[in-house]
Amino acid sequence: MPVQAIPLALAASLYPLGIAALLLLTQAVRPRAKVVVFLAGAIACTLPLGFAVVFALHGAGLELDSKQTARYGLRLAIGVVLMLAALAIARRPRRPHDGPSRVVRLAREGGLRAVFAASIVLYVLPSPVYLAALQVVGTSKLSTAAMATWTVIVVALVLITVEVPVLLFLRAPGWTVSRLQAVDGWLSRNGHTLLVAVVGLIGLWVFIDGLTGLLS
Repeated sequence: MPVQAIPLALAASLYPLGIAALLLLTQAVRPRAKVVVFLAGAIACTLPLGFAVVFALHGAGLELDSKQTARYGLRLAIGVVLMLAALAIARRPRRPHDGPSRVVRLAREGGLRAVFAASIVLYVLPSPVYLAALQVVGTSKLSTAAMATWTVIVVALVLITVEVPVLLFLRAPGWTVSRLQAVDGWLSRNGHTLLVAVVGLIGLWVFIDGLTGLLS
């Protein structure tokens, strides 16, 4: 079972811009409907991509023993990319936290279609860590049904920082908003360091896994 995908998916869920956007939508007109549509847009982006990547890897036969070198070589390459990404983020000057993008601000004032479009814009580009989680699933020896189930699990974990606040907001709006504000404030101060650490450590882990597999 591709349990290694779980920590990767949880790491990919750390998306400060998504949390900031969700917080902004909780303060909009019709906030309940807008946060649900925002979540729907995120799912509409990440789930089809997940299926596409996983079944493309499965179709390439990377789960087969004969493709072991290619499988672990791919993990090695992903690890290198993640570590280089962490280095690039670390060298990038820190910018003042200015909240979500202009498109999300416009969505707050617009209708549900605008919110859905804003969510697509925020989630259309997959993070390297999310792709690493999908790679683990796509190169595992699983049946088609199990592979589809694991893809859904990975997507659910990647979006957990949106799913949980949305469910909490529908039940206890005031309490949830205050907690989102605290999390958003903490991320504005520490998000850069956290991102570098998470991406770098995940990259090192994937790199070592790939190297160990190639040498074994």
